[in-house]
Formats: sequence, C-alpha cells, structure tokens
Amino acid sequence: MSQFMLVNAINGDVIDIRSNSTASGALVQIYPSKASGINLNHPGVQTLAPNQTWEIKPDPAGSDNHIIQNPATGHCLDIVQASLSPGAAIDAFEVKSKDNANQLWAFLPDPDDSGYYFIVNPQTGYVIEPQGGSPNSRTGLVVNSRRLFENKFQLWAASDGTALPALTLAPPSGTLQGNGNYVWMPEDQTKVLDDFTVEMVILENLVSPAFSVQLNGNAPYPPPKGVVYDAQWSQFGMVVQNNSLVLFQQVWHQLGAGPGGAKDPLETQTTFSGSFLTIQNNTIPAGTRIELKLVSNPSDKNITGITGQAFDQAGAALGPLVPWSAIGQPNFKGTTAPESALSPLAAIQVVICGTPGNNGHFTAGMGVLRIKSSTPLSAQTSAPNPHGIGTAENTNCYYGQVATGRHSLITQPFGLPNPRVTKLAGVWTFAGAGFLPNSPLTLSGEWTQDSPLLGAGKVQPNSLAKTQSDGTFSVLAQISNDNAPYASGRLQITFTDDGGNSATGLVTTPLTVNTTVSSSGALGPP
Repeated sequence: MSQFMLVNAINGDVIDIRSNSTASGALVQIYPSKASGINLNHPGVQTLAPNQTWEIKPDPAGSDNHIIQNPATGHCLDIVQASLSPGAAIDAFEVKSKDNANQLWAFLPDPDDSGYYFIVNPQTGYVIEPQGGSPNSRTGLVVNSRRLFENKFQLWAASDGTALPALTLAPPSGTLQGNGNYVWMPEDQTKVLDDFTVEMVILENLVSPAFSVQLNGNAPYPPPKGVVYDAQWSQFGMVVQNNSLVLFQQVWHQLGAGPGGAKDPLETQTTFSGSFLTIQNNTIPAGTRIELKLVSNPSDKNITGITGQAFDQAGAALGPLVPWSAIGQPNFKGTTAPESALSPLAAIQVVICGTPGNNGHFTAGMGVLRIKSSTPLSAQTSAPNPHGIGTAENTNCYYGQVATGRHSLITQPFGLPNPRVTKLAGVWTFAGAGFLPNSPLTLSGEWTQDSPLLGAGKVQPNSLAKTQSDGTFSVLAQISNDNAPYASGRLQITFTDDGGNSATGLVTTPLTVNTTVSSSGALGPP
C-alpha cells in the first residue's frame, strides 16, 4: 500500500509525530501538513514530511487487523502502556510481533458515505481522535468511544485518496432507532450465548423522564433433539423513571403472549427490583457507565435473571450491585415461575425504548453500547425463531451501524442529533447542523413586520431542501412578501427533518452585515 498522510476531517490537519522525534514512545498529534514540492520520480506527487508519513501494514501476529507504521522510524501507532481506558494517549512505538493488541487498528467507513474512516482499536472498540475533540493544531491524539452524531473530529482519510482496508458495515433491515436495532447472534441460533453483558456508557447527559434498556432474547432454534423449551421469548433490562434506575423481567411461554395455555407455567408478570442508582432532573450524567449482565444457570445455561450496577468515569461504584431473577416471579395463573421452565438464549436484541407498555422520548443525550459475550456474535436483521424477538415500546433514540463478522466485543454508538440553525448568509439563505443525515427538510414560518403597510409573509415550501451527509444544510428560504428583507420586522423559521427533529431560527430585519440568528432545537415527536 502507498505512503500517505492521515488527514482529520474536522480541520485538514494530519497525524504528526511530535517535534519530529525519532524516539520510541514519542507522542503524536494533529498538525498542518508539511508536504511540499514535487517528487521528480512521481510527477504531481508531493514530498511528504517524514514525521507525517504513514503506511498500512499487516498485523505481524497474523490477525486480520493492521498496524499503522511510520516508514522513517519503523514505529507504529500504539496506545500508551497498552491502556484499556478511554482517553488513553497515542504514541509512535516499536512494532511488537506478539501481545500487540494495543497496536492493532481496523478501518470502519463512515456510514454517512463521507469517504472518511473511523480508526478503531478492536480490543477496546475505541477510535482515534484529537483529545477533547479539539480542532486546534498540536492537540494530542487519544482513543475514545465512537460518537453517533457530531463526530467529524473522529474521521480520517488518506491524503492521496487511497482507499483504506475497510471493514464492511452490517446493513440494517430498516431505521436503526427505538425498537429497531440489530439482533446479536452466534454463528447459528442452535448455539447458546454465554456470559452476555451490556455496558451503557453515557458520553453526553442523557435526559428523559422515563425509558428502558431492554435485552430481548430467544431460545435456541431449532432446539436440540428431544428438548422443548417452555420459555421462547425473554425480556430482561433496566427501567428509568421517577429519577431511579431499577431492573425488570418478563418471560413468555412458547404459546405466545398471554395469558398462555392451560399448561403454561410462565408468562411472568413484569416485576421490578429495588433501585441501584438515583439520579436528578431525569438526567443520567455524562461519564456514567451502567453494566447490565445476564445471569445463567451453570449447568444448563438457562437465563435466570439480570444484575445491574452503575459506575462513575473513574470506575467507582455509584450504588450497589442489584440482582433480579425470573425464578419465583408471579405468573398469570396465580403461581410462580420455576427455573425448569426457563431457557438458554441464542439471540438477543438490545434496544433503548419506552418503559414496559409505553413509548419514551429523549430530549438530549449520546453514548455507546458495549456488548460483550464469550460467544462471538454478529449483527443480524432478524432471528429465525418463529416467536419473534421484538418489542412494542419505542423511542426517538438512534443507533449506529456496526461491522459485519463475529466479535466478542461490539461497540455501537447511540444518541440524538442536536438540531440548530447556525447562521444566515445573504438574503434568507440559512445554514444549520445536527439534523439527520441526507434527510429532506420541511420549512415553515412567518415574517412579521413593524409597519402594517408592508404586510406579513409566509415561508414557502422548498422541495429541494435537504441535509448533507453530516447533518448540515444550507437552504434558501423564500418569503411570500418581497418586502421582508428590507423592512423592519422579525422572521421566525423552523426546519424539520424526516425524523421529526427540528430547530427554529429567529432573525430581526432589515438585513445588515451584523444580522444574527438565535436558535432553539427540539428532538423528534414525543
């Protein structure tokens, strides 16, 4: 593969070994390109600075991943001290032939087709970014969780347009939102999941009065010969309401939703544990990590319950480890569910949606789901079990695409866009950001003026209005009164994408070089 610079999408700076150091362990940063001149042996090709030149090489230990090597020193991009923590620094270090997980990288293409890539460390799922998302030159590089929106600073490309050895994105069956997420499965659904954990890492304050995180699972299908599982659909998870985080469970019999048949020992009623975390103002703070772990019987691998616990950014527990079991829970026949009626799970869908029986609505937030399993899993669009795996509850939370293939760690960003009108350029050409990518935009609004003689004006439809692949837009708004730009008045205009996310801009006229826009946004319909 050719040699090139690695360019950051946010400002065009490139990955640079600090101070031109040739020492092993030298830190790396973003810095303006120092490429100059023309290489006479390759007309039209710039000469690259040695400390900004990189090439992609195979993993010396033989995995499908890669190292990113500097030809001048032979050193490669390396997570300092093999740290597993977010925020760990990146340096240029001697290439290791084994035990080199901290030097391995994969290239996940931007799902918005920008032509850029996330550079992912497969061991941790973290991606390379300038520290704090800063666009400032000389900012050091670190690894951190991939963001779903406003992630331009995490995107990289080769300076010569070389296509990097990219992973393939798993296609969703529809919109990755609410109750529509991938199904996580092993090689086939006759195999049993073991040691399944979901970590919910909050990157930006997650705000909602009530929602749930549901782990919806199916029994192995078809079951082993001679085996009949009573439990065909299991639901374990976390509910957030009344500023408290609790666990819940519900298990359905193979006969389906109930009350079930005469021999149905299951169809457990939805029950809730005690609180394992108390929050304020319906907000789970940024930096919180919530761990939900399924509990299984060691002998038959039946999933019997779930545990939940919350931690702060430093890893300190914020509350007790709370278990919640399906065994002994009341069913609809006036008895309780025995362990013998439960089953192992062979497919799981993790969704962030409403509380049981309700839809939910977020007003802010972003994070990542870290899905861990000792049985490698892949992202599928459905489960083969005929009893289904989905849930009725929904919400306005979106999920990111993940790579194909089977993995023991899957990191999936989630969150909400931050819609806003950013500026006014010229006569009624508005710009905005934080909307859904590649989405049609609906315009609405009205101009009101100080002089009744000039009349009012409505914002007219614009069928060409659409966001770009990064959720930004620049749209000409037509007003049904030509006097609007020149009279003294106010224009209020609202832009709405096809996910119901909207932002309103307010402009005071007449237009001058100092005309400003005030903006407020809203996320989706409740």
